[in-house]
Amino acid sequence: MVIKVRIGGLEVAKSPEVLETLLGSCVAIMLYDPGKKIGGMAHSVLPETRESNPKDPGKYVNTAIPALITKLTVLGARPNKLIAKLAGGAQMFKTPSNMNIGQKNVDTAKKLLQKYKIPLKGEDTGGNKSRYVRFFLKDGKVEVRKGGKIITI
Repeated sequence: MVIKVRIGGLEVAKSPEVLETLLGSCVAIMLYDPGKKIGGMAHSVLPETRESNPKDPGKYVNTAIPALITKLTVLGARPNKLIAKLAGGAQMFKTPSNMNIGQKNVDTAKKLLQKYKIPLKGEDTGGNKSRYVRFFLKDGKVEVRKGGKIITI
């Protein structure tokens, strides 16, 4: 079954489910336990919030990663076995470089993955094109469709 991850959303599931989303400057954060074949995806819009308990933790990178870890653990994943993949973070509009929300989303995700000691095993980030992302929980493969091409991370 295909589970659509909405903007600002967060979903977790077990194999053989497929998680999918469409991205621009947002970043898809995908965490996966390869041994248990359990994974999750957050579709984060902004790098961070100061709220300690936001209504939609997937909306912000700084709350999405801990929320994913918690939900995956409840589902049976082992936090010390998680790996990560990232997609998105495009600069969709011409803006000054210090206003590049896409890059800030990616940078924040990478910092938090390091903090939680989750290795980043693949990414397709940056650029200026939207992406359609499919995360296959049977094997952890991520397909990214961008500009008429499909790549696997």
